[in-house]
Amino acid sequence: MKKLGLLILMPLMLLLTSCVGEEPNDIAYVTALGIDKAESGYLYTIQFANPTKISGGSSEEGGSGGDIVENMTVEAPTIYSAVNNANSIVSKNFSMSHAKLIVVSEEVAADGLNGINDTLSRNDEIRPGVYIAVAENVGEYLEEVKPTIELNPSKYYQLTYENNNESSIPKNTALDFYFACASENEDCILPLAGVAKAEEKSEATNESSGESGGNESITNESQEEAVKNEGGFESGTNDKLAGQAGVTITNKSEAMGIAIFKRDKFVGKMGSTEAEVYNILVGKFRDDYVTYYADSTPEIPITVKLEERTKPIYKIDIENKKIDIYVRLICELQSVSEKYSAEHSIDQIEKIISEMTDERAESFVSTVYNEMGVDPLGIRGKLKSKFLTIEEYEKYCENFKAEDWQFDIHTEIKMKRTGMTYYN
Repeated sequence: MKKLGLLILMPLMLLLTSCVGEEPNDIAYVTALGIDKAESGYLYTIQFANPTKISGGSSEEGGSGGDIVENMTVEAPTIYSAVNNANSIVSKNFSMSHAKLIVVSEEVAADGLNGINDTLSRNDEIRPGVYIAVAENVGEYLEEVKPTIELNPSKYYQLTYENNNESSIPKNTALDFYFACASENEDCILPLAGVAKAEEKSEATNESSGESGGNESITNESQEEAVKNEGGFESGTNDKLAGQAGVTITNKSEAMGIAIFKRDKFVGKMGSTEAEVYNILVGKFRDDYVTYYADSTPEIPITVKLEERTKPIYKIDIENKKIDIYVRLICELQSVSEKYSAEHSIDQIEKIISEMTDERAESFVSTVYNEMGVDPLGIRGKLKSKFLTIEEYEKYCENFKAEDWQFDIHTEIKMKRTGMTYYN
């Protein structure tokens, strides 16, 4: 009887050792997806990794730059149908499980992204931590992605959009955008993606292998279009949009600046300086170098390193529709003129930097709240604590207008140590 039982169980045990699902070699991994408008439906640019160029096959030495990814564009009404159409073109099946970026055109974003939100929330392959960026020309941006020192395309996007030391883009993901739209507690701000204009080309060195050839460097014509900050926070530097960073570059695709949304619709964009201010006000700023000029030494830039270790505190006066935001930053002088340091005490320097930060932050909130009517700081959500019941809160929010609110920013700067570089 025991032998009979073993004979029955043995075939079942063999079934447990079989592979379930697709083999890894049969899958093509999507690294980024672009969505643009078409005459009928949408144009989807599917960017996928070329594994033989990333690690090198049996007869290959690996690739560099644009060789590590390939792009395919299909026309379809939805993401699902786009992937199905693409699967009929290549031999492998596409998987979105490793996608790090979804880029939508300004035109698509202006019409609203609720449909994309719904797709992302239902798709069990797309991870909630994927980034959504807005670009003027989606196809051009993805075609120009040519990493020079990172051979893993997914890692390239991760390092670009998740870099904690980079404050020129917001740190919001698809999950943040979904909750902002679904809850209506705030309006989301997403990264801007763009492409630098090429003025001329020259031979460049492959940074990953040290060999000449492959990628080409360009003189970036777009950087001349960046608006110069005239005073206060980051004075003397350029307020750059995506595509305007760098003078001579190899990779023309860039992420810089902010795309501003009202609910699920794109309503405007701002540059890298406003991205820094936004990150400070929502507590996602880590540290960055900030430049300004003093009246006593207008020809010499003063550079400080700002760090934010605690989240801002919001004090809301609901009756007068007034909000005081208290920001605490640590300051470290990096370069300053001897004349300036001799004339000003540490307390004076802290006060000047505080006023400089307050001025730019108040200008930012005035633009987004009073002019655009957008709530990127989540005031609607912060108002919940002021009401006893959710019914009272929802009734109040029926008449909520972002432009009715007044903001005062109070930045406290504490110097960590004095400057190390002095200029005569």
